[in-house]
Amino acid sequence: MVVNGETKAFTKRIKDVLAIVLHTGRMKRLDFLNLHEQQTLQAMAQKVDDIQVLFEGGFTAAERRRALIFPTFMTAASMDAVVTVFGIEVIGTGELTHSQVLGALMGLAIDRSVIGDITVDEKGAFFAACSEFDDFFQTHLTKVGRCDIRLIRQIEPVLRAVQVETLEIIVSSMRLDVIVKALIQGSRGKAEVYLDAGFVRLNHLVDKKPSRLCQVGDLLSIRKQGRFKLNEIKKTTKSGKFVLVVNKSV
Repeated sequence: MVVNGETKAFTKRIKDVLAIVLHTGRMKRLDFLNLHEQQTLQAMAQKVDDIQVLFEGGFTAAERRRALIFPTFMTAASMDAVVTVFGIEVIGTGELTHSQVLGALMGLAIDRSVIGDITVDEKGAFFAACSEFDDFFQTHLTKVGRCDIRLIRQIEPVLRAVQVETLEIIVSSMRLDVIVKALIQGSRGKAEVYLDAGFVRLNHLVDKKPSRLCQVGDLLSIRKQGRFKLNEIKKTTKSGKFVLVVNKSV
């Protein structure tokens, strides 16, 4: 696992939260966490007696999820809902994209951690958010892109849509900089600029090490380029290069 300042800060934060729950006997709820943060929290909580963790993302098959940390004498049934899924209804005509929805939400000057997954498909556009912000979103989110919109709280479960484009790239090695170079279709130097700037996340963590070896199953997020999963090594060429099958989220 890549260990950096971001990981250390999160680990310290979780230690503090677990201690508070243990000593006060009260529930603590966290904003939305990525998959790596969820796994870290779960592993740390399992080492503490009398504490349990519940994750809630709003969507069926949610990726980003909130965490409820509470003593074992409490039950989830007694807790209020902590995630709201909003549907975005366009007033008039127009189609929305994922980037437009995210841009509109970020334009409200709120922290990304209060927003969960965003999904846009043929059924419409939806996003999950911390329930404490319900009134805020309904009051202030009235436009996405050039479209006037209204928000509708979803009562029935909504499946998070996952749309992918399958790519094949040829790389000389599984080094991070080599794979980034292929994915951005740029030079080795440009890939290193992306890495140095912190624009590349490997399995949800910023990674600036060009020589980091990637593996099948790894997730790569590259700012303004997209999110990629290294799906499989399809074959090795006669010259010893790898043909990688990559899924890009679209």
